[in-house]
Amino acid sequence: MGDLSRRGFGASVLAALSAGCLGNRPEEESETTPVPEPTASQRTSTADRVGTASTANSAAPANASTAQRAEASQTNSTTETSARLQVETETQTPTPEPNHRSVDTTFRLEENEYEDFTVDATGQTTLSYDLIVRRGPAVDVILFTEEEYRAFQSRYRARYAGEVSRFHKTNIRDNRITIEPGTYRLVVNNTDWSRAVPSPSEPYDVLEDECLVDFSFNTKPAATE
Repeated sequence: MGDLSRRGFGASVLAALSAGCLGNRPEEESETTPVPEPTASQRTSTADRVGTASTANSAAPANASTAQRAEASQTNSTTETSARLQVETETQTPTPEPNHRSVDTTFRLEENEYEDFTVDATGQTTLSYDLIVRRGPAVDVILFTEEEYRAFQSRYRARYAGEVSRFHKTNIRDNRITIEPGTYRLVVNNTDWSRAVPSPSEPYDVLEDECLVDFSFNTKPAATE
């Protein structure tokens, strides 16, 4: 009986101590206490606030995007305007007029060499040239059509413009001719080519060493004469 009373007393003490411990738990453990469900009016008010915030956040990037697009468009417009102004105020490089050409040069011709110049005439053209051999043997100045020039290159007989061509000369001053439309070759010759046609009486060239030549020519439309 006494043992039962002691057991009952011990159980009572244990229960009292357990109750005291539960009453003194830290506050953070009390967070596990269930939260009561919100009322219908509270849910509606919360939803309205969330919806308003979402609309404001989504509107801000859209407004920013519109401003950026407007700024980019203004920048592109300014750039395009500057480019147009630059093109409109740029000074145009004049295009060379047809049948106008001028050459003034000095060159050395070795023995058995020649120098040639292309002359393109798109209409009636006046060709003028001037030559002086500063040192060395006399030379020929011969005007060929393109076809006859190829014959000359092969050392065949070739027709040439007799009015302007000269053979075995060291000084030719301002020789000129009017030529018809076409492509020609003006040749300063220091070879022994002797197959000229139609003037076989012209003196034949002989190889006599290199020469130094000052040569100039120009072309212009015959109508401006």
